[in-house]
Amino acid sequence: MKKVVTVLLCIVLACTLFVGCGGKNTVLKETDEFIVLTPSDGFAGKKLSEFMDFAKENGELDYKLENSMVTSVNGIDNPADYSYCWMLYTDDAENSNSAWGTIEYEGKTYASAALGATELVIAENCTYIWVYTEF
Repeated sequence: MKKVVTVLLCIVLACTLFVGCGGKNTVLKETDEFIVLTPSDGFAGKKLSEFMDFAKENGELDYKLENSMVTSVNGIDNPADYSYCWMLYTDDAENSNSAWGTIEYEGKTYASAALGATELVIAENCTYIWVYTEF
């Protein structure tokens, strides 16, 4: 009986997560150094790191944080001298700054994110792109 209750609770939890974060969530690896995140509107209002945790739990993304800074994505680490870094870009105009740099993706311009993954709040219909950049 305990096993049946446990299984039912797991199913309810899985359905709740699916409905609560409904829609299509996508983590697209264009290259090892260019990762596109398109959270569903179910993640709007949540921190980007929450979506990244969700993607990590589902095996779509692996990343590491140190002092609230993303230091590794899918096994590619920032070197100790920070000659390369993972930089975040977005089409969320309220949370980006083109003066800090831009990238092009599928004919659209994305500006450097104004906040990191642990502080950036996901906006509806926005895309977030991690790029491993040389300095």
